[in-house]
Amino acid sequence: MRAEQVVAELVVDDAQANGRLTVLELSWSSSDPLAVVFTMISRPDHPALPGGTWVAPRDVVRAGLSKPAGNRDIRLEPAGEDRLLVHLAGAGRLSDVELDAAATRGFLERTEQVVPAGTEIDETELDTLLAELLGA
Repeated sequence: MRAEQVVAELVVDDAQANGRLTVLELSWSSSDPLAVVFTMISRPDHPALPGGTWVAPRDVVRAGLSKPAGNRDIRLEPAGEDRLLVHLAGAGRLSDVELDAAATRGFLERTEQVVPAGTEIDETELDTLLAELLGA
């Protein structure tokens, strides 16, 4: 079975005066349904511009829409009714970006149309994984 992908590019900085655009790409795959990958992309690409990749559990991204959630590397929290504040740490830098909460919610809903929350791993797969981990 082929993995299904869901991707959303959310603009976090549109500095048209200098011809630069920064987006935070959210990507999800049915082959790893628990994870959402956040990739900061600057166009045009330049080493001095923000960039990087972070991974957060899908349920943490969902929780971050209504209350602070996350860990040391990526934290999410509501910023008003229609914004989501995302704190991204790494490489000695911290980047805070604001996303459109409705667009983030829409992204999550599209992922859950493919693999509903709570059905990410079936009991047979879990039993097999536990057996492998326990050497049984």
